Amino acid sequence: MRSKKLIVPIILATSLTLAACGAKEETKKEASKTTEESSNSTTVSIADGAKDMKQVLADMKTQLTEKDATKVKDSGEKLEEKWEVFEDSVKDKSPDLYEKVETPLHTIEAGAKVEPLDTKTLDKAATDLDSVLTEVQNLK
Repeated sequence: MRSKKLIVPIILATSLTLAACGAKEETKKEASKTTEESSNSTTVSIADGAKDMKQVLADMKTQLTEKDATKVKDSGEKLEEKWEVFEDSVKDKSPDLYEKVETPLHTIEAGAKVEPLDTKTLDKAATDLDSVLTEVQNLK
């Protein structure tokens, strides 16, 4: 009889202990994510960011002519990384221009992952993005 009375408190204590351990683990994960994000985000001017993206685009066009799928995929990822650094600044200053960048950028990201490469589509998207980035560079 006595053991039956102890089962409920033991189960309750075990549940609370396990729940507390899970909460501490989640807090640690969130703290490390926040630290990573703050260390990754560096302030880059819009003009410099656009210039960096144009450089990656130029490399990507060369890779497209060589039909090097691996390097094109890497360049597509690199473009997105470069864009993430200053995209919020562009979005705040010119939402229309932001959308103009996003459209060909998404096309490039998706197209770079597909094999075989659709060089015609990727080249057109790269040309479109290059011209939009020229506008972004002139954004004040």
